[in-house]
Amino acid sequence: MALAQSSDKMSCDWQLSKTSLAERIQFILKSSHWSDCSFCVGREGNSQIFEAHKLILAASSPVFGAMCFGLLAEKNCINVPDLEPQIFNILLEYMYTDSLKLKSIDEASGVLYASKKYMMPHLSCLCREYITDNIRPSNVLSIFEFAESIQETDLFYEPCVQVIRKHTEEVLHLYNGQMSGSFLTTILDQNSLNISELELFETALNWAYLECQEAGFQQTGSNCRAMLDRVGALSKIRFLSLTPEEFSKGPGQSGVLASEEIEALCLALCDIQNKNTSDSNIFDKDWPHSSNEELNCDRNNGNVVLLNTMLKSTLSNKSCLPVNISKTLRRHGLSCVMRPRGRISVPQYYCARRFLKTAVTVSGNLRLLTKVHVSRNIVMTGLRFFTRLTPQCEFTYSQSFPHDYRENIEVCVLDQLGEPLCNTIFSEKVVYNTIATLTLSEPVRFTGDKEYSIHVILPVSTGLTFEYPLSFMSQTERSQDVEFRFCDHADINDNGTFVRRLDMGFLDTIVFSF
Repeated sequence: MALAQSSDKMSCDWQLSKTSLAERIQFILKSSHWSDCSFCVGREGNSQIFEAHKLILAASSPVFGAMCFGLLAEKNCINVPDLEPQIFNILLEYMYTDSLKLKSIDEASGVLYASKKYMMPHLSCLCREYITDNIRPSNVLSIFEFAESIQETDLFYEPCVQVIRKHTEEVLHLYNGQMSGSFLTTILDQNSLNISELELFETALNWAYLECQEAGFQQTGSNCRAMLDRVGALSKIRFLSLTPEEFSKGPGQSGVLASEEIEALCLALCDIQNKNTSDSNIFDKDWPHSSNEELNCDRNNGNVVLLNTMLKSTLSNKSCLPVNISKTLRRHGLSCVMRPRGRISVPQYYCARRFLKTAVTVSGNLRLLTKVHVSRNIVMTGLRFFTRLTPQCEFTYSQSFPHDYRENIEVCVLDQLGEPLCNTIFSEKVVYNTIATLTLSEPVRFTGDKEYSIHVILPVSTGLTFEYPLSFMSQTERSQDVEFRFCDHADINDNGTFVRRLDMGFLDTIVFSF
């Protein structure tokens, strides 16, 4: 689209076949008819020439206005080496048609960068909305780091952090320490995470190993400590929330702590364990405030250290660390926080479709698709489906009658443009003639008033026939004030064409959260 074309003879009456302004504008974009400016987009060796119209570009962007009609207007082909041709093409289509069709986070990120470059705030808002709606554990790191690169961290911080808090374990296992220092410290700054403190420390240590390797340093304890201190990560680890056993087997043997620090932490952990100072009630009190009793904030590690006067007036002797230990920890930049990080509960809800009647039974080698429309934003985490019918050959009086089998199905969630959002292969033992629950490989956000597709591929095995019940299922349901609309389809001829079939309902329940 909008690529320079050969000067083939065009009908001088092409306008007669276009019934609207939108059609006519789109035609001159695709054909480059009457174009009066050109752009060479992309890096050398992978660039493309685009032809456009100054008036439309200038009306869409003040930057293009200056480039086309300003005092220093460009007269030759304009080089745009910092954009990919695909991104520039989407940008042009938006300026000409007022339509934005994004297919991936990469496209949205590229167009957001372009919209900021050319001062197109309305387009920026659309890109931000798309990115925010599609943040998942598998892309939260790339989105966070992209936001940093274009100075948009504040706008994406909270959506990214929400995903990190709820799915901490999954996020950290996906990246295995391969992240920026700022991303690591952002995780460690959170008071609530769904992961243990020991696993957080192991993640930070693995990150330090990788940083040493990249810098060409030996992966010694002192070098790892230097890497952690450089970004302030070690000061955010809550060593005092560990048990003495966890500390001795993990951080105590890691090599990043000095002997004086290990001794102080061991004494503190034993003191906490013996005196039950980990009782969370002591952290929930309303501390008294007066001119002589103030909070002393350590800005480097974010810990709040109470002055001795407040400690004496509020806590019993067994509710605080010994002064010499707390001083040692603060001197070495280690956290004095004893409270464990909170866990975030993610309630799961279910939207079950009403069973109307069984219609047909089918064998494998069938592709099914259910389109789902939701009235407001949800996060789909799984689904429930009908398991196989018991094979007739198994109807026997034998005591060894098998009640279960290993299911193997593939589920792909697609957006409204047919682009895959999540692919899950389910391979678990399930019981015949029941309903099984499948958990998606990662949560998928559904945006309200948009349609998504759930594509199911039933297993195929040479020489074997697996029978599944397909049924008439309800088309509309409501759960947690969310309206769900379903539409069942099937690829009957195995040619990639899905046709609507009310009698081929396979998806029983949507599992979701908010």
